[in-house]
Amino acid sequence: MLTSMRPLRAFPALAAYLLVTTLQAQTYTAAKVHFSDPGTFTQQQLEAAAGIHAGTKLTAADLGTAAQKLVDTGYFDSMDATIDGAIASATILFNDKPIPLSHMLPVGFENFVWLTSDEIMAAIRSKIPMYNGYLLDNSPHQAEVKAALTAALAAKSVSAEVSCEDFEPTLRQPRRAIGCKVARPSVQVANVKLRGVTPDLVPLIQKSVNATARTNYTEGPANETTADLILAPLLDAGYVQAMLTDASPAPSGGDNTAVPVIFSAKLVPGAIFRVSGITFAGTDLLSAESFASTSKLHSGDIASRHELLETLAPLDAAYRRKGYMDVIIHADPTVDMAIHQVAYAVKVEPGEQYRLHETTVNNLDPSAKADYDRGFLMKAGDIYNPEYVATFLQHNTALRALTYYSAWFKAYADPNTHTVDLVINFVRGGGSTSVTAR
Repeated sequence: MLTSMRPLRAFPALAAYLLVTTLQAQTYTAAKVHFSDPGTFTQQQLEAAAGIHAGTKLTAADLGTAAQKLVDTGYFDSMDATIDGAIASATILFNDKPIPLSHMLPVGFENFVWLTSDEIMAAIRSKIPMYNGYLLDNSPHQAEVKAALTAALAAKSVSAEVSCEDFEPTLRQPRRAIGCKVARPSVQVANVKLRGVTPDLVPLIQKSVNATARTNYTEGPANETTADLILAPLLDAGYVQAMLTDASPAPSGGDNTAVPVIFSAKLVPGAIFRVSGITFAGTDLLSAESFASTSKLHSGDIASRHELLETLAPLDAAYRRKGYMDVIIHADPTVDMAIHQVAYAVKVEPGEQYRLHETTVNNLDPSAKADYDRGFLMKAGDIYNPEYVATFLQHNTALRALTYYSAWFKAYADPNTHTVDLVINFVRGGGSTSVTAR
């Protein structure tokens, strides 16, 4: 089976401009360094990245180099710099425009059970001083993040292969994110130890605890977390505020192939809630009446997370098949603690429509490729519809040369251009009529 690598997209060309009114060769002494818009960065971070502090001696050319260093971090849309004041006591002014966090992706760490959050942050900032928990989509800084984490693990005598990947949003995880994980060795839950499980909750929680103990440990961001898997039966039984506190994943031995983890936490279940109502005003893509006709939750029902997601699924699908890859379906809860009821107000944040940019198809013989070319009707420039891709084989059984194949696909979305590069990998002899997303 062939896999694909997402093509690296170049950052927008940025220039650092230097505005001075004196001789370029003049040497100044910085008395103060000022940034017009520090954004999420500290003064210390900005000065360290620029390489200029109070007391630094510099020329106009040096200031241009410093401004370009800030641009090269990838965290700024624009940058210019000026020198103001006396030669021996100058004020260095950076007129900067940081890229908004809304235009960047949060970075999550799936299974770094040997490192604390502070250790992860310190390791990455040793390579990327400006790192603030976010990176641009498909950022080349991902290589530096992997190198930093690999080195931090090696310092704890852990030989590991680290990977980072962009994840497209789903109904369960509606925010696009970058997920970094230890790809090798595998990090697996060997045992779950929960405190606070009362006898009446044992039948609910025992099955998920047993099942979780055979899975890879994860803290997200792309997949359901280990904590979510443990809590699933409670959340589906109406314990809408159930949570795990004091969670502690501790590695216990292992080798270069697999590392077992003992997951310990305290269960705080809360109470069972019932639904007092679920409202949706309707949109152009799904009317309030159609939404209500397929709703799995009604007034008086147990407030099940599973049934809520099933209720939202048709609305989510209606937008995704029209190219809204970043759609977020909100089910804002209003909780009445006195009577243990919850009301949901459903709203849609559609985002932008995406169009197909390019499709790459792998592993088809000439006859099957000819059938594919004839039958696959979503072309470059069309609205991207993941449902069409997923059901392509199922709905095109007349393309006989393709009956010997199953397939999986990966969509690489560019949120800047709102386009999608689609990679479809066919597998001969798979025997499945579905095309699985990965």
